[in-house]
Amino acid sequence: MKDTKTRKIARHVILALLALASMALSWIIWTNPARYERAKQVSTEKVQSNQVSRDMSDVILPTQVIYTNSNQKQTLINSSKKSLSKAIINELSKWKLESSTRVSRGNKERFLDYASMTRSLMLKYPSNVTGQILSSVYDQKMDTNTEVSQIVINLDRKNEFFLLDDKTYDVYQIKVTKQSLKSLRKIVKNNDQEYGVKEKIMNHKLINDYPDSIEVPYYSFLINKESSSVFTANLLTDTDADSIDTKKVKDGTEYVTANNAKRLLIQNDGSATFNDTSKNNGKNGDLKTNIEKSFYQMKQLGVQVDNMRYFNFHPSQYQAEFRDYVGGFPIFNNDGLGTIKVSRQSSELTTAFSIYNLDVPVPTSENNKELPSTETILNQLELNGIDTKKIEDIDVGYDWSGKVSANSTVELEPTWYIKYRGDWTSYRDLIS
Repeated sequence: MKDTKTRKIARHVILALLALASMALSWIIWTNPARYERAKQVSTEKVQSNQVSRDMSDVILPTQVIYTNSNQKQTLINSSKKSLSKAIINELSKWKLESSTRVSRGNKERFLDYASMTRSLMLKYPSNVTGQILSSVYDQKMDTNTEVSQIVINLDRKNEFFLLDDKTYDVYQIKVTKQSLKSLRKIVKNNDQEYGVKEKIMNHKLINDYPDSIEVPYYSFLINKESSSVFTANLLTDTDADSIDTKKVKDGTEYVTANNAKRLLIQNDGSATFNDTSKNNGKNGDLKTNIEKSFYQMKQLGVQVDNMRYFNFHPSQYQAEFRDYVGGFPIFNNDGLGTIKVSRQSSELTTAFSIYNLDVPVPTSENNKELPSTETILNQLELNGIDTKKIEDIDVGYDWSGKVSANSTVELEPTWYIKYRGDWTSYRDLIS
């Protein structure tokens, strides 16, 4: 009887202590909510940061892989079954990349020597990234933030890992440990698409020079249309109490928050623009900061990014551009489909995108298309009055044309694209 009474007293004491602890915690949160919210915010930001870091490896990728054999013959290789770039990056993430040493500075000839190194693999980015971006994507701790346009890896000799920048012709060697070249060589063999190329400099850009005509496949995709509610939820709504004003305008529908700080315009043709003046973006920052923040804004859209790659950065507008790729080549559309552009000014964030996206590939009835050599194209451009000295880049791309609608299919046609006076244009449009 005495034990039962003692247990009852102990239980009441414990319950009283728990109640007092709960009241104390509630009082702390009530009297200092900012501190509590900051703790929640830090936790949320950590989750978001980890998510962004992980997802960057799916978008900030080299778009082309060049193999150079023992005779310095170069081949653009690709696989129709899987992404060679992703497979290679996954392998590099197992290595340990550490200190950097500049081995060449501003020397065009030496730069080309590294770009055509025998028995090597080159990973090409369509636009410069930075060493810190690569560290984040590869889960590494490299000590350099130099800009990088290509990576060259010797497939026979360890510790020959080079970062190249075709803007400056600088080359950095990275110290590597825990390196497995055998695994990398195995990945390289798993390709079923090859195009003969020769890497050459054209107006300070390392380009693929195709010495002979090439056979390039067509691709077809099913089109997916995202609901406007996806974008209003992801871009405009901060809390359940937010109110959104919806109104029809000449070219589509506009959604505006109560304080007019955020505007979303979805046009009838599927193109969309989001403007955000709700917070000060601060200083525009360096290339790394712009790419990372633009990537995070792109992710906020909530759209599919399976085929999306980082494509370009426009410094005058602080604009990062992400573009759909297929078969190692970029997709172009005159209406901006398949492209996301994020511009970051100190007082405004602008995102241009489309509600239509490539969904899943479907069989195509077309055979491969034969494209002429690079030299043939350049000669034809000159004959048509194009100043080739103002060509900034040239490569194969895919033309996405015609009207789009939900659940329709689009056929992507391979053709030559030229970056002329700052804009990418198809060969057909440029000469016309």
